[in-house]
Amino acid sequence: MALQYPSTSRTLLDKIASGDEITWQEFFLRYNPVVLAVARYKGLSDEEAQDVAQQVMLTFFQQSKTFHFDPDIARFRTYFGRIVDAKIADCYREKYQFKKVDKPVEEQMDASFSDPGLDAIFLEEFRKCTMEDAYHLLKQQVSAATWQAFELYALQNRPVEKVAEYLGCSVNRVYQAKKRCLGILRGIIGEWNRRDPKLKLEMLGDE
Repeated sequence: MALQYPSTSRTLLDKIASGDEITWQEFFLRYNPVVLAVARYKGLSDEEAQDVAQQVMLTFFQQSKTFHFDPDIARFRTYFGRIVDAKIADCYREKYQFKKVDKPVEEQMDASFSDPGLDAIFLEEFRKCTMEDAYHLLKQQVSAATWQAFELYALQNRPVEKVAEYLGCSVNRVYQAKKRCLGILRGIIGEWNRRDPKLKLEMLGDE
């Protein structure tokens, strides 16, 4: 059973990078959509994609018991991507094991995994996960009222007057909440983009 974490502002990615234990559920909920998107892009059925996702999670947790991820040597995105690639390749090997094909399976897989669109799909889905981590970290650094105003106005695009009325505060208070949250978020995203320039996380507008 996973250890209980103290109440801190660390994100799931930070926990992974530092070697902290994480639960199957929190990791699965965060990264399962990434695996499914890549697997479906590679032509796997929903059932096959779900199976690949389970295998990826199982492999990650098995390796995490003996492997310490060092962010100074490799990025987690790269490490996780290799596990995803390997499990999709395993699925193709099993899928074609008893079927006659025109080309050797390995040759087909090589051509499939050289598809430049794969990296784009993986990056886009990984960005979504990373932004969820960023919002989680932001939420822990502001008051509940500030976060609620930011979430309703900036993330859900509710009219500022409606948000102010709902929260029982002034319109200016909502604007200030957004400004404060964007400032913190800019710092979080800036640091993560510095660590992983290819990620290219984008900020919300400052309007």
